[in-house]
Amino acid sequence: MQETFEQKIRRAFVAIQGIKIPDMPEEIIALDKEISARYPNTGIMVEIISSNTILAAELLKIANSPALRPRQPIKSISQAVGLLGTTNLKNMLISAALKQIFGTPASVREIMDHSADVAFCAAELANYVYGIEPDEAYACGIFHNCGAILLTIKNEAVYSQLFFESHSLPLTTIEKEEAAFNTSHPATGLLLAKKWQLDDRMVKAIYTHHTKACDAINDEHVRLLVALLKVANGIVAEISLGAYIGKEMQDYMNDGIDTLKLMPEHLRQVRVDLQSYH
Repeated sequence: MQETFEQKIRRAFVAIQGIKIPDMPEEIIALDKEISARYPNTGIMVEIISSNTILAAELLKIANSPALRPRQPIKSISQAVGLLGTTNLKNMLISAALKQIFGTPASVREIMDHSADVAFCAAELANYVYGIEPDEAYACGIFHNCGAILLTIKNEAVYSQLFFESHSLPLTTIEKEEAAFNTSHPATGLLLAKKWQLDDRMVKAIYTHHTKACDAINDEHVRLLVALLKVANGIVAEISLGAYIGKEMQDYMNDGIDTLKLMPEHLRQVRVDLQSYH
């Protein structure tokens, strides 16, 4: 009998017992509450974000990233709140928060650096895709491997090798994760994404980004996010990590390219931009 979604998530929960899934930072909870208020107050939003200077600095860094192409340099939190809009602002803040919370051990930093490169490429690619905003693509890229961080914390010696293999074997590695941990990083990533109350479509994209064929995903928005992650991962493996791009990764990446209907010149430009970014 085929395993249900609930059973897979229960296995993920059991697999990472003993590992604390970090709480969503208070600043994001407070910002979300203010955004949802009947009469949102931008002054209060500025105060909330500015109360955490490290988070505020990371937010400004992301907002001014070449991938997000701000119309003008964003030099202050007040300016960020005024220019970005509430959805963009929240997506960038959660991205900044994840980088701040998980950015210390070397093995975790490797995953975060990889995710930052994928986020950069996904945001760049989103400029050629109707219906996905670059800030959403960026946040999805930052979070798509958050489950890998939890599995690394669970068993660094085992997972670091699996993470390396995933750059050339994105489907086979999921099978190896299941064998080693009785779960996979998309499933554990869903636990964190749910706890942080990410947008439902982003949560689904995190959970399904290792789906073999994008056509199997019914929700068009989720399908496009997953396709962006596939192409971005392929580009990062090729350019940033110098990994061998075998047939499995090539097929995985091509499925995303076909879904998004990207042109060769789009891919060339993102490759050039990633090299420049580094």
